[in-house]
Amino acid sequence: MKHVVLGLLAAGPAHGYEVRRRYDELFAGAGVEVNVGQIYVTLGRLERDGLVTQTAEGGGDRRDRKIYRLTDTGVKALREWFAEPPDTPLVKPDVLLRLVTARLAAQVLPGINARAIITDHRQRCLEALRDLDRQAGRTTPGSVSGLLVQATALHLQAELRWLEACEQQLAQILPATKTETDHD
Repeated sequence: MKHVVLGLLAAGPAHGYEVRRRYDELFAGAGVEVNVGQIYVTLGRLERDGLVTQTAEGGGDRRDRKIYRLTDTGVKALREWFAEPPDTPLVKPDVLLRLVTARLAAQVLPGINARAIITDHRQRCLEALRDLDRQAGRTTPGSVSGLLVQATALHLQAELRWLEACEQQLAQILPATKTETDHD
Protein backbone atom coordinates (compact mmCIF):
# COMPACT_ATOMS: atom_id res chain seq x y z
CA MET A 1 0.00 0.00 0.00
CA LYS A 2 2.89 2.32 0.82
CA HIS A 3 4.16 2.53 -2.77
CA VAL A 4 0.67 2.89 -4.20
CA VAL A 5 0.02 5.88 -1.92
CA LEU A 6 3.38 7.36 -2.92
CA GLY A 7 2.38 6.90 -6.56
CA LEU A 8 -0.97 8.56 -5.97
CA LEU A 9 0.82 11.52 -4.39
CA ALA A 10 3.19 11.65 -7.36
CA ALA A 11 0.14 12.90 -9.28
CA GLY A 12 0.15 15.93 -7.00
CA PRO A 13 -0.33 16.99 -3.38
CA ALA A 14 -3.55 15.82 -1.79
CA HIS A 15 -5.38 15.40 1.49
CA GLY A 16 -6.33 11.91 2.69
CA TYR A 17 -9.78 11.81 1.15
CA GLU A 18 -8.36 12.98 -2.18
CA VAL A 19 -5.80 10.14 -2.07
CA ARG A 20 -8.68 7.73 -1.40
CA ARG A 21 -10.69 9.20 -4.29
CA ARG A 22 -7.73 8.76 -6.66
CA TYR A 23 -7.32 5.18 -5.47
CA ASP A 24 -11.02 4.39 -5.92
CA GLU A 25 -11.07 5.88 -9.42
CA LEU A 26 -8.25 3.56 -10.46
CA PHE A 27 -8.79 0.35 -8.51
CA ALA A 28 -12.20 0.08 -6.84
CA GLY A 29 -13.97 -1.07 -9.99
CA ALA A 30 -11.83 -4.22 -9.88
CA GLY A 31 -12.80 -4.99 -6.32
CA VAL A 32 -9.47 -3.82 -4.89
CA GLU A 33 -10.97 -1.62 -2.22
CA VAL A 34 -9.31 0.17 0.66
CA ASN A 35 -10.86 2.00 3.56
CA VAL A 36 -9.98 5.60 4.27
CA GLY A 37 -8.53 4.61 7.66
CA GLN A 38 -5.91 2.49 5.91
CA ILE A 39 -5.01 5.48 3.74
CA TYR A 40 -4.51 7.69 6.80
CA VAL A 41 -2.47 5.04 8.64
CA THR A 42 -0.26 4.68 5.57
CA LEU A 43 0.11 8.45 5.23
CA GLY A 44 1.13 8.66 8.90
CA ARG A 45 3.79 5.99 8.41
CA LEU A 46 5.05 7.63 5.24
CA GLU A 47 5.33 10.94 7.10
CA ARG A 48 7.09 9.26 10.03
CA ASP A 49 9.57 7.68 7.58
CA GLY A 50 10.22 11.01 5.83
CA LEU A 51 8.68 9.93 2.53
CA VAL A 52 5.92 12.55 2.62
CA THR A 53 5.41 15.82 4.38
CA GLN A 54 2.17 17.48 5.35
CA THR A 55 1.05 21.03 5.73
CA ALA A 56 -2.20 22.42 7.05
CA GLU A 57 -4.46 24.15 4.55
CA GLY A 58 -7.28 26.37 5.71
CA GLY A 59 -10.66 24.86 5.09
CA GLY A 60 -12.71 28.05 5.33
CA ASP A 61 -15.52 27.26 7.74
CA ARG A 62 -14.12 23.75 8.25
CA ARG A 63 -11.08 22.75 10.24
CA ASP A 64 -7.70 22.76 8.51
CA ARG A 65 -6.92 19.84 6.21
CA LYS A 66 -3.57 18.13 6.03
CA ILE A 67 -2.16 18.25 2.53
CA TYR A 68 0.45 15.56 1.83
CA ARG A 69 3.34 15.94 -0.61
CA LEU A 70 6.14 13.64 -1.65
CA THR A 71 9.57 14.44 -0.28
CA ASP A 72 12.77 13.84 -2.23
CA THR A 73 13.18 10.69 -0.13
CA GLY A 74 9.66 9.61 -1.15
CA VAL A 75 10.47 10.15 -4.82
CA LYS A 76 13.64 8.09 -4.37
CA ALA A 77 11.70 5.28 -2.64
CA LEU A 78 9.15 5.25 -5.46
CA ARG A 79 11.93 5.16 -8.08
CA GLU A 80 13.61 2.25 -6.25
CA TRP A 81 10.31 0.37 -6.08
CA PHE A 82 9.85 0.75 -9.85
CA ALA A 83 13.38 -0.56 -10.40
CA GLU A 84 12.72 -3.75 -8.37
CA PRO A 85 11.49 -6.65 -10.44
CA PRO A 86 8.04 -7.79 -9.31
CA ASP A 87 7.65 -11.28 -7.90
CA THR A 88 7.21 -13.94 -10.55
CA PRO A 89 3.80 -15.52 -10.07
CA LEU A 90 4.44 -19.15 -9.29
CA VAL A 91 2.03 -21.96 -8.58
CA LYS A 92 0.96 -21.87 -4.99
CA PRO A 93 1.99 -25.25 -3.68
CA ASP A 94 -0.81 -25.51 -1.09
CA VAL A 95 -3.27 -27.11 -3.54
CA LEU A 96 -0.66 -29.56 -4.81
CA LEU A 97 0.40 -30.39 -1.25
CA ARG A 98 -3.23 -31.07 -0.33
CA LEU A 99 -3.72 -33.28 -3.37
CA VAL A 100 -0.66 -35.43 -2.70
CA THR A 101 -1.30 -35.57 1.04
CA ALA A 102 -4.92 -36.57 0.43
CA ARG A 103 -3.70 -39.52 -1.63
CA LEU A 104 -1.36 -40.54 1.19
CA ALA A 105 -3.80 -39.94 4.05
CA ALA A 106 -6.87 -41.52 2.45
CA GLN A 107 -6.12 -44.85 4.17
CA VAL A 108 -6.53 -43.34 7.64
CA LEU A 109 -8.95 -40.52 6.79
CA PRO A 110 -11.91 -42.08 4.98
CA GLY A 111 -13.74 -39.63 2.76
CA ILE A 112 -10.64 -37.56 2.03
CA ASN A 113 -9.58 -37.81 -1.56
CA ALA A 114 -7.75 -35.80 -4.17
CA ARG A 115 -10.69 -35.66 -6.57
CA ALA A 116 -12.85 -33.93 -3.96
CA ILE A 117 -10.10 -31.38 -3.37
CA ILE A 118 -9.82 -30.74 -7.11
CA THR A 119 -13.60 -30.45 -7.42
CA ASP A 120 -13.83 -27.99 -4.51
CA HIS A 121 -10.94 -25.87 -5.80
CA ARG A 122 -12.37 -25.89 -9.32
CA GLN A 123 -15.73 -24.72 -7.93
CA ARG A 124 -14.06 -21.82 -6.08
CA CYS A 125 -12.22 -20.81 -9.26
CA LEU A 126 -15.44 -20.92 -11.29
CA GLU A 127 -17.27 -18.84 -8.67
CA ALA A 128 -14.44 -16.30 -8.72
CA LEU A 129 -14.66 -16.15 -12.53
CA ARG A 130 -18.41 -15.50 -12.32
CA ASP A 131 -17.76 -12.71 -9.80
CA LEU A 132 -15.16 -11.23 -12.14
CA ASP A 133 -17.60 -11.42 -15.02
CA ARG A 134 -20.04 -9.32 -12.99
CA GLN A 135 -17.24 -6.87 -12.11
CA ALA A 136 -16.18 -6.66 -15.74
CA GLY A 137 -19.63 -5.29 -16.57
CA ARG A 138 -18.95 -2.41 -14.17
CA THR A 139 -15.48 -1.56 -15.45
CA THR A 140 -14.54 0.75 -18.27
CA PRO A 141 -12.66 -0.98 -21.11
CA GLY A 142 -9.03 0.10 -21.09
CA SER A 143 -9.19 1.19 -17.45
CA VAL A 144 -6.88 0.10 -14.64
CA SER A 145 -9.71 -1.84 -13.03
CA GLY A 146 -10.47 -3.48 -16.39
CA LEU A 147 -6.85 -4.62 -16.65
CA LEU A 148 -6.95 -6.01 -13.12
CA VAL A 149 -10.13 -7.94 -13.82
CA GLN A 150 -8.64 -9.31 -17.04
CA ALA A 151 -5.40 -10.38 -15.33
CA THR A 152 -7.26 -12.12 -12.54
CA ALA A 153 -9.53 -13.92 -15.00
CA LEU A 154 -6.54 -15.16 -17.00
CA HIS A 155 -4.87 -16.45 -13.82
CA LEU A 156 -8.05 -18.28 -12.81
CA GLN A 157 -8.37 -19.82 -16.27
CA ALA A 158 -4.78 -21.03 -16.04
CA GLU A 159 -5.53 -22.48 -12.59
CA LEU A 160 -8.47 -24.41 -14.06
CA ARG A 161 -6.27 -25.83 -16.83
CA TRP A 162 -3.69 -26.81 -14.21
CA LEU A 163 -6.38 -28.61 -12.18
CA GLU A 164 -7.26 -30.64 -15.30
CA ALA A 165 -3.60 -31.62 -15.63
CA CYS A 166 -3.50 -32.56 -11.93
CA GLU A 167 -6.54 -34.76 -12.36
CA GLN A 168 -4.95 -36.56 -15.30
CA GLN A 169 -1.46 -36.90 -13.85
CA LEU A 170 -2.07 -37.51 -10.17
CA ALA A 171 -2.93 -41.15 -10.81
CA GLN A 172 0.48 -41.62 -12.43
CA ILE A 173 2.30 -40.02 -9.50
CA LEU A 174 0.58 -41.93 -6.71
CA PRO A 175 -1.61 -45.00 -6.98
CA ALA A 176 -5.30 -44.51 -6.24
CA THR A 177 -6.41 -45.51 -2.79
CA LYS A 178 -9.28 -47.88 -2.09
CA THR A 179 -11.37 -44.87 -0.99
CA GLU A 180 -10.86 -43.15 -4.34
CA THR A 181 -11.48 -46.25 -6.43
CA ASP A 182 -14.71 -46.82 -4.49
CA HIS A 183 -15.91 -43.41 -5.74
CA ASP A 184 -15.13 -44.05 -9.40
